Amino acid sequence: MSLSFSKVSVDQTLVYILTLGVVDAYRNLGIATALIREVIKYASSIPVCRAVYLHVISYNNPAIHLYTKMSFNCIRRLHGFYLINGQHYDSYLFVYYVNGGRSPCSPLELVTVIVRCMKTGLKSMAAKLMMAKVKWPKGNETRGPVLTPNKRMTHIECSGLEYV
Repeated sequence: MSLSFSKVSVDQTLVYILTLGVVDAYRNLGIATALIREVIKYASSIPVCRAVYLHVISYNNPAIHLYTKMSFNCIRRLHGFYLINGQHYDSYLFVYYVNGGRSPCSPLELVTVIVRCMKTGLKSMAAKLMMAKVKWPKGNETRGPVLTPNKRMTHIECSGLEYV
């Protein structure tokens, strides 16, 4: 088994499992599970560590089953990640969060960002409408106010989403 320790930022660290293999004669004896538990324990002992992550080739069903059973989350499929003997193979990215780590793009955060952007947009529109001069037409052509030309609307950018 091979481990690497990568510093993402001042307050976040990740532990990467580069390689994990068990010889056929020793499979299904809990060796891989014990090794992964040790890695999780090690990562949890680093206060700023937020996750353990790894890649697994898409056809390695026993490994995929093991990581899923151990509560790793499959984050995404990476097309053509591996090149073996001239052949491209897909990979799955798995992550196990520790010390309060979580996906930077959870459904709750996505909804929060969308609501925040909508709220900001509505406030901006309301402010523009309040500042605009309103003229009422003299004829019956329209039933509402006609806004005088104003500076063009400001583009609203919503950021804050990250992808693993």
